[in-house]
Amino acid sequence: MLRTLKLRLQALLPPAIFLAITWYFGWNALHGSRGLEAQAVEQAALEKANASYQSTDASLTQWETQVADLSDKSIVRDELEEQARQELYLASPADIVVQLPAMTPPVIQK
Repeated sequence: MLRTLKLRLQALLPPAIFLAITWYFGWNALHGSRGLEAQAVEQAALEKANASYQSTDASLTQWETQVADLSDKSIVRDELEEQARQELYLASPADIVVQLPAMTPPVIQK
């Protein structure tokens, strides 16, 4: 009886070791530092970094365009003066200004 038990244990030992090693490598393939879960986290971080890069690159391109537009050859002085007057609410001495009466808000009766 003891001999049969020993033979059965000897027969079960290699498959048990194989299953333990398979479980260990399978668990690490999913949950380990290089596993599928870690890969998903790294992929999400990469996508976030790419989105940040794209927005920064677009901003850089916009600034490069604006700086290039500041060169003396590309500025049209009349358009620049017109835009400055519109922003500052100023009029040129050559402009004709017509002042309109101030509008009063309508009175709402209850």
